[in-house]
Amino acid sequence: MKAKLKNTHEEASITRFLALYNELNSNNLEFLRLGNPNKSEPDCICSGNTAIELVGTYDNQYQASKLWSEARGKKQNKLPEFRLLTFENLEKAIEGKLEKLNLNNYSGFEGRLLLVANLHSPLLTDTEVDIFRTRYAPFKNDNHFEKYFDEIWITWKSEKDGNWQIKLLE
Repeated sequence: MKAKLKNTHEEASITRFLALYNELNSNNLEFLRLGNPNKSEPDCICSGNTAIELVGTYDNQYQASKLWSEARGKKQNKLPEFRLLTFENLEKAIEGKLEKLNLNNYSGFEGRLLLVANLHSPLLTDTEVDIFRTRYAPFKNDNHFEKYFDEIWITWKSEKDGNWQIKLLE
């Protein structure tokens, strides 16, 4: 059940991202299949020799645990956390995925590799995302890692209309 929920979530997230990405970039990338972690593949294999690794970021551990517990039909037993660390968690998640990339966790795929970070914060505003993007220091600039994703995108639900938005981060 846990793997099925994760797979359903990943496929839906990637399909949503691709629709927005294709519209924004006049592309026609298509979801082909979920990646096979046993073969060191990223989360999703797409057309156009492109693959996508997906990461979800949350305001804090409580929110992540609560959302996934609810999706599994379970009760949340933790006390709420009120500290919002969405962007700090995003940077940690990107760094973690870069570490995995450099450990060859996605070596079963050769081609263009994108990282898509879903920001799961109900309190996030479009303005906060824009401010973060202007202050963001791309990981590529520090040359700390040997390998980098070809592109890193962020997605979030706009507070204006509730529709998902995407922006290139690096």
